[in-house]
Amino acid sequence: MEKVTYGAVLRAPGTIPLYVAAFLARIPMMAVPLVLTLLVVEGLGASYGQAGIVAAVETVGAGLGAPWRGRMIDALGVRRALVPSIGVLFVVYPLAAMASFAWLLPLAFVMGLFLAPVHSIVRVSLAANLPSSHHRSAFALDSVMAEASFIIGPAAAGALVVAASPEVALLAVGFTVALGLLILWWLDPPTRSAEATPAPPGPRFGWVTRDHLFLFLVSGGAMIALMATDLGIIAVLRELDAVGLVGIVYLGWGLSSLVGGLIYGARPASVRPTHLLLAMGVLTMPVGIAHAPWTLALAAIPAGLLCAPIMTACSEYIAKLTDEARRGEAMGWQATAFTVGGAIGSPIIGFAIDEWGAAAGFATGGGVAALIALLSLAGQRRDVAPVPAK
Repeated sequence: MEKVTYGAVLRAPGTIPLYVAAFLARIPMMAVPLVLTLLVVEGLGASYGQAGIVAAVETVGAGLGAPWRGRMIDALGVRRALVPSIGVLFVVYPLAAMASFAWLLPLAFVMGLFLAPVHSIVRVSLAANLPSSHHRSAFALDSVMAEASFIIGPAAAGALVVAASPEVALLAVGFTVALGLLILWWLDPPTRSAEATPAPPGPRFGWVTRDHLFLFLVSGGAMIALMATDLGIIAVLRELDAVGLVGIVYLGWGLSSLVGGLIYGARPASVRPTHLLLAMGVLTMPVGIAHAPWTLALAAIPAGLLCAPIMTACSEYIAKLTDEARRGEAMGWQATAFTVGGAIGSPIIGFAIDEWGAAAGFATGGGVAALIALLSLAGQRRDVAPVPAK
């Protein structure tokens, strides 16, 4: 099997500008939930419960909008698909910065509904313009850069809120996302290979196979495991009266995912997403037994190493299974699966933490993820035939 290096991916025409534009757009996008929460709590003087309602409304909008936005990429190309998102950034974000709580709810829904499909654009473009043998490394690099955005974005936004105000931070987030999207619009990365053919006529969801459905289920399961670690870290540190160290623990968790993504992308062969999810769920379950901040940081590393790899593997297999003419929509449904997994997992994990303590949050989320992996292993085909390399 051909060994593909990251250098080979980065030397492909247009790849570096695509990564840079996506990185610039994702950094502030990762900060939107934090900024909205602080806008409600600090700017409007409302409760965290009300902030949670705003976040839920934005999440519902994002979940509903992702497949539709992906279909726009397939049908219209990148530029026309991005125009509505750019318009919302210049109109809705300034309105949200001035809105009352009642008006913020519909505005948050619109923000989610028109959330820029950066994930779909990058993955579809990489899949279309690189040989299939390069997809694993290319997607891994994208996952690593997304992890870096997650590390940088909320921290930078939080500092801006402290230095200025939540309203200023929301405007800055909107402006910087728009800057990244305008660069993507200017680049206009192709989403079809030269030899691609139009989508064949057929039923609306005729492209969806059983394996697609299980891959979407695995994507949701991965988000449940991630939410278990996300919420569990905060809960453990609260029990230890060491919430001030949350940034250090999160940094170690994020860096371990980044390292895991680089290692996975350099592998000569793929690993089935179901196997990765099973390992991730099993490794997440015992993290909560840590009884000191430094042991918590270390305990989160093994599961953290699998975060970027499982995101990469799910996208890689979806790209293998899906015709080029439908990949944007398929990646959009994957984004919805991530959203639904987080929306379902958060209250379940939160209930477990409230009833039985922080350790139960890790055990519950990891256990649910492992069960989903076992269900998927039983239901998927033994092998997924790859699309022939171009």
